[in-house]
Amino acid sequence: MDVIGENLKNLRLSLNLTRKEFVKDIIDSSYLAHIENNKNEVRAITLVKLLDQNNVSVLEFLKSYGNTEKKNEMYEEQASRAFFNKNVNALEELLENSSYSNLIIRQVVCLMRDKLVHQEKNFSKQKKKMIKRFLLAIDHWNDDCLWIIANALEIFEADEVCGIISLIASSYTDFNKYSDRRLKLLAQIILNFLDLCLKNKTPLWKVDKVFSYMNKLPNRSIIFYEKAQVAEIQIKELCK
Repeated sequence: MDVIGENLKNLRLSLNLTRKEFVKDIIDSSYLAHIENNKNEVRAITLVKLLDQNNVSVLEFLKSYGNTEKKNEMYEEQASRAFFNKNVNALEELLENSSYSNLIIRQVVCLMRDKLVHQEKNFSKQKKKMIKRFLLAIDHWNDDCLWIIANALEIFEADEVCGIISLIASSYTDFNKYSDRRLKLLAQIILNFLDLCLKNKTPLWKVDKVFSYMNKLPNRSIIFYEKAQVAEIQIKELCK
């Protein structure tokens, strides 16, 4: 049984906070009550915000939570937030914590840190090979795999990247069935792919199908940023 709500309740009580004090403006206190009673799920991004707001380490919270899938999601979400905010120290803290044992995801966080300090060229061939082998050994990529791809496209050769993008565009099309998290990951992959193309001066007309794929993603607020960025890239390309 998913006991994350129970753990969250125990944490709140240990801090001697009411539900309203604990959530502040992040979610409604009545919704927290449903979460605490395991009647509603909590998104990883919301959970991370709640913990951050109350000065609780995500990694410490994870120690009391046994669900591997949720642990991965929370760890990845924290890494993504740190990378977006260019917070090298936060990524270092994630890497230094030994309680999180997923080696592949930790290697990707290493790469994210290296990118922020402009040292991605020093990311070892052994680590690249480890990540590639992991992805190739899986028949259908889950959200963890998509997160890895979104943040590690640089380790692949140009033809490998194009193959990955083609596979995603043809295989991940049940948009209305996908969670916000999966849609976010797919949108991030497309945006990061286009950024990589621009960095490598790849003519975008060669990869114009990704614009069509991005346009097919539903207009949910969770991917507003990625859609806006891709639209801007497309407009600039059309104006050339």
